[in-house]
Parts: sequence; structure tokens; C-alpha cells
Amino acid sequence: MNNRKLCFLVVAAALSTAALSGCNRGPDPAKVREDVAKAQADGQKKIADAQAKLEKANAEAKKDATVDNANGAANGAPGTPPNGDQKKIADAQYDLDKARAEAAYDVAKANCEAQAGDGKKACEDQAKAQYDSAVAAAKQKNDAANQRASG
Repeated sequence: MNNRKLCFLVVAAALSTAALSGCNRGPDPAKVREDVAKAQADGQKKIADAQAKLEKANAEAKKDATVDNANGAANGAPGTPPNGDQKKIADAQYDLDKARAEAAYDVAKANCEAQAGDGKKACEDQAKAQYDSAVAAAKQKNDAANQRASG
């Protein structure tokens, strides 16, 4: 009976060790690659949408400037988009800059999934810091452009 208990304990220990070793294993590299590819594709779509919005704002501003110049209106210097259009362009540029930051952040987070423990946390923290910095720079650029458009 003693041998039976010992055998049972050895088998139980072996199964526990096998089960726990699965917990220490990193994420599936194929899954990480798939997540990174998805983040890249989603990011490219965000960027393309924001780029189209900026191009539309630029086209409208060019049209408005041309009409203003043809009519002799005093909305701005010749060839300069009216202030409202300048604000639209600045806001569309901000959206594009932010979309780029979000796309980079999403890809970086997906890449962080390949790591485990403290390395993963440090990777995510660095990605977030870079994102926050990029968004802050875009906001500062937008604020400056809007200030120029207002005054």
C-alpha cells in the first residue's frame, strides 16, 4: 500500500509540474505575429482615413482661397486659405499625427506580448510613454497652428 501511495504521489507531482510549466511558457509566437500583423493593418487603415481627411481639408482650403482671390475678397492674403480653413487643416493634421501615434502604440503593444513578466511590463510602459509623447507633440503643434489661424 505504501508503494501505491508513493507511486500516486510521484505521478501527481509529475502532472503538477507539467501543468505548471505551461504557465511559465511565453505566448505563442504565431499568435504574437498574428496580433502584430492585425495591429499594423488596423493602424494603416486609421492613418489612411486621417490622411484622406487632411487631403480633403487641403483641397477645400485651396478651392476657397482660389474663389476668394478670384472675387477679390479680403479673407486672407492672396493664395492663403481663410482662417476657418486653416483651423480645419490644423485639426485634420492633428488627427493624422494622432492616428500615426495610435498605430505605432498598437503595434508596440502587440510586440510586447512576446515578452513575459517584468520585461512585458517595461515594454508596455515604454510604448505608452512614446505614445503619450507623440500625442502631446501633436497637440502642441495643433495648438500653435490654431493660434496662428486665429490671429
